[in-house]
Amino acid sequence: MMTAEYQVIEGVAVVTVDNPPVNAISQTVRDGIIKGIDRASADPEAQSVLLRCEGKTFMAGADISEFDKPALAPSLPDVVNCIEACPKPVVALIHGYALGGGLEIAMACHYRIAQEGAKLGLTETNLGLIPGAGGTQRLPRLVGVSKALDMITGGKIISSEEALESKLVDKLIGHLPEKSDEPQNMLKVALNYCQKVPQQTPVLRRLSQAPMPHQVAEGVFDEWRTKMHKRKRNLNAVQSAIDAVEASTKQPFDEAIKLERNLFMLLRESQQAKALRHIFFAEKKAGQFNTKSVPSTQKIQKVAVIGAGTMGTGIAMAFSNAGYPVLLLEKSHVALEQGITRIEKMLASSIKREKITAAQADKSRNLITPTTDYQSLQDVDMVIEAVFEDLEVKSQVFAQIHEHCRSDAIIASNTSYLDINVLAMGSPYPENIIGMHFFSPANIMKLVEVIRTDYCSEATLTTAIKVLKHLNKVSVISGVCHGFIGNRMYQSYQREVGLLLLEGASPKQIDQALYNFGMAMGPLSVADMSGLDISYMMRKSLNKEDYDSRAFLVHDRLVESNRKGRKTHSGFYKYDENGKKLGTDPSVLQLIAATASELGFQPREVKDNEIIDRCILALVNEGAHILDEGIAASASDIDVVYVNGYGFPRHLGGPMHYAQASGLDHVAKTIDQFSSSYGDRWWKSAASLRAGSQNGKWEEVV
Repeated sequence: MMTAEYQVIEGVAVVTVDNPPVNAISQTVRDGIIKGIDRASADPEAQSVLLRCEGKTFMAGADISEFDKPALAPSLPDVVNCIEACPKPVVALIHGYALGGGLEIAMACHYRIAQEGAKLGLTETNLGLIPGAGGTQRLPRLVGVSKALDMITGGKIISSEEALESKLVDKLIGHLPEKSDEPQNMLKVALNYCQKVPQQTPVLRRLSQAPMPHQVAEGVFDEWRTKMHKRKRNLNAVQSAIDAVEASTKQPFDEAIKLERNLFMLLRESQQAKALRHIFFAEKKAGQFNTKSVPSTQKIQKVAVIGAGTMGTGIAMAFSNAGYPVLLLEKSHVALEQGITRIEKMLASSIKREKITAAQADKSRNLITPTTDYQSLQDVDMVIEAVFEDLEVKSQVFAQIHEHCRSDAIIASNTSYLDINVLAMGSPYPENIIGMHFFSPANIMKLVEVIRTDYCSEATLTTAIKVLKHLNKVSVISGVCHGFIGNRMYQSYQREVGLLLLEGASPKQIDQALYNFGMAMGPLSVADMSGLDISYMMRKSLNKEDYDSRAFLVHDRLVESNRKGRKTHSGFYKYDENGKKLGTDPSVLQLIAATASELGFQPREVKDNEIIDRCILALVNEGAHILDEGIAASASDIDVVYVNGYGFPRHLGGPMHYAQASGLDHVAKTIDQFSSSYGDRWWKSAASLRAGSQNGKWEEVV
């Protein structure tokens, strides 16, 4: 298949890339562009060159499936050099997305025009890389050092309007009438621009020869290193990006470009880049399931959320932000008013953080209709129940839903650990019942565990996943078990945290060790933030043999003394009235010591590496048991849950990838050692881990 076509239109050589769906810059695309540029250079009929793409987007980045394969010529730097060296003016016509290598190609062109609404960015740091074809050198020459550092280190995507303002593009093409033949009209405008370029600019603008647009302030790069060390902890690519941009200001272009390429190649082979590629592909695959046929999906036009608490209002906002009309139902007017007030605060916060505009907030607000009347459920297509986490309460709500909803409505429970099969069994339409475990705050957090009951139909499952995709959520399918994937594993993690406290580690040491490992927060800080009473109530639903009660005795005693965490200004730590941590409370250390003595623990010195190994490998082993039981379809699904829902460091790829990168044989031996030291009640190695230790990787369950 040809991926780059050539034709001359009215004196303009048009090189058109066509590699659906996103015009990824594969080897055939790179080869086609070079051939097209070379042909245009020698073509007497061509006075200028237009580089454009078919489909919905310009080039949206490299073909990252090639990263783990031997390098194929021509390289992306070869393409960029060929374009910039062309003796005739080359104009890039950008629509959709110009990302990563796509933007590097556009910057190699002598001019750039973009359609309004296009998005541009160098997003390589999101994959553990830096731009490797001149991006760190050309972007500062166009937009200045500060803007370039902001875009490159954050993998930031900007609008075409912002790109015009910052001089990244030279001209915008406005939105054309809806009924027009838009691609042809865009081409007509671009051709007109290309025809004028040779007369207007006899000397070609090659960025490799251009000076910096602004003088660079002393110390700016050290300031950025310090800032990004805090924002992007442990990410090697971000610091390398700063090094490369700094080189653009201090070295000749040819020398700086060599540094950029060397840094790119080193990062490409790094464990961080491999982990980030792993989680990128894992997220693409998540939410898929095997089926013998293509199930039909139900059209969801209106949804209802029952419960206007923290979770319910967050879920309602997630739907209204995506354009769905939402019915927000509560049992009392007082609770409903509190929920609406909560939504107003969240919208105001989103405006303040510049996540949405005031107009977008108004649109989202107007799509939410508050009510206390179950009769109003008659015309909704999907209901999400988000009431108190109690099976009896949820069963009562489900009975009300069934009384008033259509028989074909999909009914989802936002439960974090309850047995949804019980709710399905009590339904006259069990095939329509599903779990949707949103994570708080639900309007912000991307992860949703989709719980597949023993009864739900493939159409229900597919519809739910399709709707969540429209909400821009990352869906992972889980089977039914206590806590599903995420919370079941997290209990194992917190078990080891609790036992390590009793053995002699302090709350501060545990939190700091796991924070240094890369977790977004330490586990005891997380417990305080979430509310110690939440997990306390959850444990009340368990039998004593289902968990190690010793590990949570300190937690329980804190709750029973009204120390529930940040919301009561005291938990494992003290907090001021604004929720700012004030430090460890000596009385908590005394409680830990007294509880440990009561249970027969002898205090000892605990090393940070033991804290990390026991907590992280507890996650891994429980994840492996989940694979054994078929609760998760793959190890990569588990990684998606933990990276997106529990603050596991993205650059380590998730707990299961971390274990595989560490060596599954080594992990299995370490878990066997823990079994010998602490007993096999909780440290019995999973069958999938033992199998993986033999061949070095996790096996897919389905």
